[in-house]
Amino acid sequence: MKLKIAMVSVLSVSLITACAHSPGGARGHVRVGGHGSGAVVAVAAGIGIGALITNVLTKPNYEPGHKPKDVPQNAHVIHYHGAAYRYHHGVFYRKFDGHYQVVKPPIGITVKTLPPNPDVIIFEGDRYFTAEGVYYFQSGDEYVVVSEPILEKHEGEKQYLSGHFYSQLPNEAQTVKINGIQYFTYNGQFFLPQAVNGKIRYLVVEL
Repeated sequence: MKLKIAMVSVLSVSLITACAHSPGGARGHVRVGGHGSGAVVAVAAGIGIGALITNVLTKPNYEPGHKPKDVPQNAHVIHYHGAAYRYHHGVFYRKFDGHYQVVKPPIGITVKTLPPNPDVIIFEGDRYFTAEGVYYFQSGDEYVVVSEPILEKHEGEKQYLSGHFYSQLPNEAQTVKINGIQYFTYNGQFFLPQAVNGKIRYLVVEL
Protein backbone atom coordinates (compact mmCIF):
# COMPACT_ATOMS: atom_id res chain seq x y z
CA MET A 1 0.00 0.00 0.00
CA LYS A 2 1.40 3.36 -1.06
CA LEU A 3 1.56 5.87 1.78
CA LYS A 4 2.42 9.53 2.11
CA ILE A 5 4.15 10.24 5.41
CA ALA A 6 4.17 13.40 7.49
CA MET A 7 6.37 13.22 10.60
CA VAL A 8 5.39 15.45 13.50
CA SER A 9 7.10 15.77 16.88
CA VAL A 10 5.93 18.45 19.30
CA LEU A 11 6.39 19.30 22.95
CA SER A 12 2.83 19.85 24.22
CA VAL A 13 0.21 17.52 22.89
CA SER A 14 -3.34 16.61 23.78
CA LEU A 15 -4.46 13.54 21.88
CA ILE A 16 -8.05 12.43 21.99
CA THR A 17 -8.57 8.78 21.16
CA ALA A 18 -10.87 5.88 21.78
CA CYS A 19 -10.16 3.48 24.61
CA ALA A 20 -7.92 1.40 22.37
CA HIS A 21 -5.16 3.99 22.84
CA SER A 22 -4.64 6.62 25.52
CA PRO A 23 -1.37 8.56 25.78
CA GLY A 24 -0.41 9.11 29.39
CA GLY A 25 -0.19 12.53 30.92
CA ALA A 26 -1.79 14.53 28.10
CA ARG A 27 -3.78 17.50 29.35
CA GLY A 28 -7.27 18.41 28.21
CA HIS A 29 -8.83 15.00 27.61
CA VAL A 30 -10.99 12.71 29.69
CA ARG A 31 -11.70 9.06 28.99
CA VAL A 32 -15.16 7.70 29.73
CA GLY A 33 -16.20 4.05 29.87
CA GLY A 34 -14.44 0.74 30.28
CA HIS A 35 -12.22 -1.28 27.97
CA GLY A 36 -13.68 -1.68 24.51
CA SER A 37 -16.52 0.80 25.00
CA GLY A 38 -14.99 3.35 22.66
CA ALA A 39 -16.69 6.14 24.62
CA VAL A 40 -14.68 9.33 24.96
CA VAL A 41 -15.30 13.01 25.62
CA ALA A 42 -12.78 15.81 25.53
CA VAL A 43 -12.17 19.41 26.42
CA ALA A 44 -9.08 20.66 24.67
CA ALA A 45 -7.94 24.12 23.63
CA GLY A 46 -5.52 24.08 20.74
CA ILE A 47 -4.95 23.63 17.04
CA GLY A 48 -5.61 20.43 15.14
CA ILE A 49 -2.57 19.09 13.31
CA GLY A 50 -4.68 18.79 10.16
CA ALA A 51 -5.43 22.51 10.29
CA LEU A 52 -1.70 23.27 10.45
CA ILE A 53 -0.71 21.05 7.51
CA THR A 54 -3.94 21.15 5.53
CA ASN A 55 -2.13 21.91 2.26
CA VAL A 56 -0.10 18.70 2.42
CA LEU A 57 -2.98 16.35 3.26
CA THR A 58 -5.13 14.73 0.60
CA LYS A 59 -8.46 16.53 0.31
CA PRO A 60 -11.64 14.50 1.04
CA ASN A 61 -13.66 13.39 -1.96
CA TYR A 62 -16.95 13.71 -0.07
CA GLU A 63 -18.09 15.91 2.77
CA PRO A 64 -20.58 14.86 5.48
CA GLY A 65 -24.10 15.45 4.21
CA HIS A 66 -23.32 14.43 0.63
CA LYS A 67 -26.09 12.19 -0.75
CA PRO A 68 -24.76 9.75 -3.34
CA LYS A 69 -27.00 8.24 -5.98
CA ASP A 70 -25.84 4.79 -4.91
CA VAL A 71 -23.66 3.28 -2.18
CA PRO A 72 -20.98 0.88 -3.51
CA GLN A 73 -22.32 -2.67 -3.48
CA ASN A 74 -19.19 -4.00 -1.79
CA ALA A 75 -19.37 -1.49 1.08
CA HIS A 76 -18.89 -3.18 4.46
CA VAL A 77 -21.73 -3.03 6.98
CA ILE A 78 -20.59 -2.00 10.48
CA HIS A 79 -22.91 -1.96 13.49
CA TYR A 80 -21.89 0.41 16.26
CA HIS A 81 -23.93 1.36 19.34
CA GLY A 82 -27.18 0.35 17.67
CA ALA A 83 -26.55 2.19 14.40
CA ALA A 84 -25.72 0.62 11.03
CA TYR A 85 -23.00 2.18 8.89
CA ARG A 86 -21.71 1.30 5.46
CA TYR A 87 -18.00 1.80 4.89
CA HIS A 88 -16.14 1.94 1.59
CA HIS A 89 -12.69 3.38 0.83
CA GLY A 90 -12.70 5.60 3.90
CA VAL A 91 -16.22 6.96 3.44
CA PHE A 92 -18.95 6.19 5.97
CA TYR A 93 -22.63 6.18 5.02
CA ARG A 94 -25.87 6.03 7.03
CA LYS A 95 -29.46 5.78 5.87
CA PHE A 96 -31.85 8.58 6.77
CA ASP A 97 -35.46 8.63 5.56
CA GLY A 98 -34.72 5.86 3.09
CA HIS A 99 -31.65 7.55 1.55
CA TYR A 100 -27.94 7.17 2.28
CA GLN A 101 -25.71 10.11 3.02
CA VAL A 102 -22.06 10.57 3.94
CA VAL A 103 -21.54 10.98 7.69
CA LYS A 104 -18.67 11.66 10.06
CA PRO A 105 -17.97 8.35 11.84
CA PRO A 106 -18.24 8.16 15.63
CA ILE A 107 -15.05 8.08 17.67
CA GLY A 108 -14.27 4.48 18.60
CA ILE A 109 -15.79 2.71 15.60
CA THR A 110 -13.34 0.22 14.06
CA VAL A 111 -12.67 -0.96 10.53
CA LYS A 112 -10.79 -4.01 9.23
CA THR A 113 -8.95 -2.22 6.44
CA LEU A 114 -7.63 1.28 5.82
CA PRO A 115 -8.71 3.36 2.83
CA PRO A 116 -6.39 3.23 -0.19
CA ASN A 117 -3.32 5.50 0.01
CA PRO A 118 -3.97 7.23 3.35
CA ASP A 119 -1.77 10.05 4.60
CA VAL A 120 0.40 9.03 7.54
CA ILE A 121 1.32 11.33 10.42
CA ILE A 122 4.02 10.29 12.90
CA PHE A 123 3.13 12.24 16.00
CA GLU A 124 5.16 11.94 19.21
CA GLY A 125 6.32 8.52 18.03
CA ASP A 126 2.82 7.19 17.30
CA ARG A 127 1.58 6.49 13.78
CA TYR A 128 -1.81 7.79 12.66
CA PHE A 129 -3.55 7.34 9.34
CA THR A 130 -5.91 9.88 7.80
CA ALA A 131 -8.18 9.80 4.77
CA GLU A 132 -11.47 11.51 3.87
CA GLY A 133 -11.02 13.75 6.91
CA VAL A 134 -11.04 10.76 9.30
CA TYR A 135 -8.15 9.78 11.61
CA TYR A 136 -7.30 6.16 12.49
CA PHE A 137 -5.01 4.45 14.97
CA GLN A 138 -4.06 0.80 14.60
CA SER A 139 -5.27 -1.46 17.40
CA GLY A 140 -4.29 -5.07 16.85
CA ASP A 141 -5.59 -6.18 13.46
CA GLU A 142 -8.12 -3.35 13.27
CA TYR A 143 -8.09 0.43 12.92
CA VAL A 144 -10.02 2.57 15.37
CA VAL A 145 -11.39 5.99 14.45
CA VAL A 146 -9.88 8.68 16.68
CA SER A 147 -10.08 12.45 16.96
CA GLU A 148 -7.57 14.66 15.22
CA PRO A 149 -4.38 15.11 17.30
CA ILE A 150 -4.33 18.50 18.99
CA LEU A 151 -1.34 20.80 19.43
CA GLU A 152 -1.89 22.98 22.47
CA LYS A 153 -1.97 26.71 21.90
CA HIS A 154 -0.07 28.85 24.40
CA GLU A 155 -1.91 32.14 24.83
CA GLY A 156 0.18 35.26 25.20
CA GLU A 157 3.29 33.73 23.64
CA LYS A 158 5.27 35.71 21.07
CA GLN A 159 4.03 35.41 17.51
CA TYR A 160 6.51 35.39 14.63
CA LEU A 161 5.71 37.06 11.31
CA SER A 162 5.20 34.85 8.27
CA GLY A 163 7.79 35.46 5.58
CA HIS A 164 10.35 36.92 8.01
CA PHE A 165 13.78 35.53 8.89
CA TYR A 166 14.91 35.07 12.50
CA SER A 167 18.42 34.38 13.73
CA GLN A 168 17.28 32.19 16.62
CA LEU A 169 14.50 29.72 17.22
CA PRO A 170 12.20 29.87 20.24
CA ASN A 171 13.65 27.81 23.09
CA GLU A 172 10.78 25.32 23.00
CA ALA A 173 10.72 24.80 19.21
CA GLN A 174 10.52 21.14 18.21
CA THR A 175 11.57 19.31 15.06
CA VAL A 176 8.97 18.37 12.48
CA LYS A 177 9.42 16.40 9.26
CA ILE A 178 6.62 16.74 6.71
CA ASN A 179 6.90 14.86 3.44
CA GLY A 180 10.67 14.68 3.86
CA ILE A 181 11.24 18.38 4.57
CA GLN A 182 12.72 19.39 7.92
CA TYR A 183 10.98 22.19 9.85
CA PHE A 184 10.79 23.41 13.41
CA THR A 185 7.44 24.16 15.03
CA TYR A 186 6.43 26.40 17.91
CA ASN A 187 3.00 27.57 19.01
CA GLY A 188 1.41 26.52 15.73
CA GLN A 189 4.01 28.21 13.51
CA PHE A 190 6.61 26.58 11.26
CA PHE A 191 10.24 27.62 10.72
CA LEU A 192 12.27 26.52 7.67
CA PRO A 193 16.08 26.59 8.10
CA GLN A 194 17.81 28.57 5.33
CA ALA A 195 21.44 29.44 4.59
CA VAL A 196 21.72 33.26 4.35
CA ASN A 197 25.17 34.82 3.82
CA GLY A 198 26.85 31.75 5.24
CA LYS A 199 24.71 31.65 8.36
CA ILE A 200 21.60 29.67 9.27
CA ARG A 201 18.43 31.74 9.48
CA TYR A 202 14.92 30.52 10.15
CA LEU A 203 12.15 31.57 7.76
CA VAL A 204 8.57 31.54 9.10
CA VAL A 205 6.41 29.73 6.56
CA GLU A 206 2.75 28.80 6.20
CA LEU A 207 1.94 25.23 5.21
